[in-house]
Amino acid sequence: MAPVTRFLMISAWCAGLSALSCSLPAQAQDAPSSFGGVSDLVCPNAPPAPPKPIAGRPAARVNMSGTQMPSDAELGPLARTTIRPQPLVDTQTLAGFAPGNSEQPRRIAIWGDSHIAGGPFASTLIQALRDKGLSVAPRLLPPTMGRANVVLPGLRAYCIGSSWTTDIAYTSPSPLDIGPGLANRVVDAGPDSYVWLDVRNPSRQADVRQLQVIYSAPAGATIDYVIDDGAQRTVTLPASNTSQALALGTNGAMSTIKLRVSQGKLVLQGFILDRPQMPDVSFDVFGLPSATVKGWANVNPSTFAQSLHGVSYDGVLLEFGTNEGADPDFDTEKYAAMLERALGNMRQVFPKASCVLVGPPDRGVLRQGKGGTLPLLTYSRVHQRIEQVQRDVGSRFGCAAWSWQDLMGGQGGSYGWAHAQPSLMGHDLIHLSPDGYRLTGRSLAHSLGWSP
Repeated sequence: MAPVTRFLMISAWCAGLSALSCSLPAQAQDAPSSFGGVSDLVCPNAPPAPPKPIAGRPAARVNMSGTQMPSDAELGPLARTTIRPQPLVDTQTLAGFAPGNSEQPRRIAIWGDSHIAGGPFASTLIQALRDKGLSVAPRLLPPTMGRANVVLPGLRAYCIGSSWTTDIAYTSPSPLDIGPGLANRVVDAGPDSYVWLDVRNPSRQADVRQLQVIYSAPAGATIDYVIDDGAQRTVTLPASNTSQALALGTNGAMSTIKLRVSQGKLVLQGFILDRPQMPDVSFDVFGLPSATVKGWANVNPSTFAQSLHGVSYDGVLLEFGTNEGADPDFDTEKYAAMLERALGNMRQVFPKASCVLVGPPDRGVLRQGKGGTLPLLTYSRVHQRIEQVQRDVGSRFGCAAWSWQDLMGGQGGSYGWAHAQPSLMGHDLIHLSPDGYRLTGRSLAHSLGWSP
């Protein structure tokens, strides 16, 4: 059997609820309810799990030595660390992000690139809500488990076979039918066509009553599944080119579910988690490394809305711009046109959602390789242009703009953040250190009214 990817985590997220019209999911035969004692997932051919970090031990710090940073003499005042507190976003925009409660749950989602895909940025936002005493949990999980540098904080553990391939919206040359995560996973029946999920919460408690598999099966397919180490069951999926939802559940709450495509081809678009009681805040995170807003520009709004199967959002965050700014031929007008298409599509799907565009952070250059002769502010200037376009175009679609670059002190702020103790930047001067992402998450949480 081919190698698999295994990933464990101990944080949790949140996601959206229903508001869009859709057909009811097909219902598979109920499995017996789980009464605890369900085993943790052990992935086929997986290496032993690494030891868990000791509670209270500080996170590893980023060592910037040996990265060929520009010299202090070259940087001059840019070597000074600046952190500029960001203001609250306007009151009208804040409405959809106002913390919810059991009487009126709030539904929030963020789409973005590697900044939210793999680091603690998104989990810091979620923790800010929990610090207010709110319950927070995911509702819709993207199918991106097993992708490099992707963290799914709403999933306790998973196993996924090596046969799965990925269709990604931002790499497509033309619009396409894609699921909520702006990525579909595709697999043909075979021994490595499996995906296993542990959907228990961080306290190892089962609180998911039903899991809906969002999929299409152009020529039909058959899925074998096991809930909570019970008996294997089989469900046959009729041929359909449109997004469907298959509901799998128990008489109580489930801990784990193991799926395998035993016949046909399956296009997986995500999973909806149904709980007996919705959390105060549902928060979904859709991050893909290297992503650009072209993913949203390539969305077919009608099929995208169908793939949500009733899930919708009160607040939408879009965090893009870093990868657009890496294009040596970056064109402001072309970027504005692409952003306009993207926001037009988003508004067709979520016409009433509050919206915030999170601009790209500052980016520096290293004195090595192709960047050895670039001016210090090469990328900084492009990122500022991107942020201004987001501000101008976003306002026409009811979206507020949040300046990550200004938080860092403006153009060249990445150098000062790299010189902070501990460093707030990563070695590449593109990504941030874990401390930098946590600081950013706390600042954005403040601007959204979630923290003092």
